[in-house]
Amino acid sequence: MTDTPTNWKSISVFLDDTPQGEKVGNHAATLARRFGAHLIGINSIEGIPGGYSSDSFARGKQAIDDVIARHRSAEELLALSFARRLAALSRKHDIGTEFRVIRWGYGEEEVLLNSLHCDLVVLGHPKPPGLPENWTAERLLMASGVPILIIPDDWKGEFIGSKVMVAWNASREARRAIADAMPILCTAQTVTVLVVDSVRTPEKYGEAPGADIATYLARHCERVDLHQVESGGAPIAEIIGARAMEQEADLIVIGAYSHARSAEMIFGGVTRALLARMPMPALVSR
Repeated sequence: MTDTPTNWKSISVFLDDTPQGEKVGNHAATLARRFGAHLIGINSIEGIPGGYSSDSFARGKQAIDDVIARHRSAEELLALSFARRLAALSRKHDIGTEFRVIRWGYGEEEVLLNSLHCDLVVLGHPKPPGLPENWTAERLLMASGVPILIIPDDWKGEFIGSKVMVAWNASREARRAIADAMPILCTAQTVTVLVVDSVRTPEKYGEAPGADIATYLARHCERVDLHQVESGGAPIAEIIGARAMEQEADLIVIGAYSHARSAEMIFGGVTRALLARMPMPALVSR
């Protein structure tokens, strides 16, 4: 595994003009300020802006040209509105920004293209503002390989990354998530490594489950605690969420994996269940 960068230098955020989009944009801008990163705001223009039902009946070159011109004008107005919002974030947080628009009909190619060239993608949840309808956090993570910070709509916290919980299951994906989250782990006040049900697969963890990864993290982070718990038959996702709440964590770091037998790669069961009822932001990686 290659060395992780000591900082995030480029952060992308999908946002729109809804309250949820404003919230996600502010959190992303705060992170960009904290890590000295350049912020890329992305918005997908859904549907056909400026369109009317009668547009489909346009006949003749002049009529069709008028429809196209009206759509382009509507797209430009929307793009200008979002660009102004991002400029306001730039002034408020004193960061460098740029704005990109995914125009109607180009979502498949441009969502991925605009996500590949950054250290972190920030999304809202459960319906990410600014992301096209047919794209999800899961699909974006699997397609791009870029770590994703998911912020729940109903989370009321103001700071992300002060108290971080790492869900550790001794897998490649969990280790990748730690590497991708290292910038925020290194600046956290506390990092808790949580190991659930290690007695069921002791061969995965070694003699002291979680001790080695906690020691590794302690060489990078100011304070690291190790918690080993048993689920008692309860869903592991519930255990992780409950423990994170008890620790007053403001971020969960977790690895995602795919099922090869599925036609479309999907999050592993624990990750998927955790994201279904997220108590706080989660940084997900694979």
